[in-house]
Amino acid sequence: MADIKTEKTVAEELREAARHIRENARGTAAGPWKAAPVWSPDSASTSAVYSHAYPTGTVESEVVASGQKRYRKGGLRNPCNARWIALMNPDLAEPLAALLEHMADIAEFAAKRGLRTAAAGQVEHALAVARVLNGTAVPAPSGDAPSGPQLRR
Repeated sequence: MADIKTEKTVAEELREAARHIRENARGTAAGPWKAAPVWSPDSASTSAVYSHAYPTGTVESEVVASGQKRYRKGGLRNPCNARWIALMNPDLAEPLAALLEHMADIAEFAAKRGLRTAAAGQVEHALAVARVLNGTAVPAPSGDAPSGPQLRR
């Protein structure tokens, strides 16, 4: 009976994430994307992300609207989600996919030769990104929710 390979190599995981990025970037509104506050009569949305590759105010230019969220002193406007979405626009897809593939090449080279390269730490960081993208990341212990950067543009 033949052995069935069930675990992926580090290089395979990195390349899977690169494919996932490229597949999901196809068909999206062109970048760059920018976040902006919006007014909504029912307060259903308070921030939006727009593609600057299309004329302002067109249906094509709107990428996503973000709903209201109470925070701190009871305010309703929280543009953090919109800023984060805008930062992760499709212009990032190809450079990030290429970086993951480059790290896959390094991991594969090292694995074939039984080496621990000077780039091992970099490969581990790239693998952490790949696992989030592939949906295989190990969640943080409960109560240890990650806090992301407060990005301003």
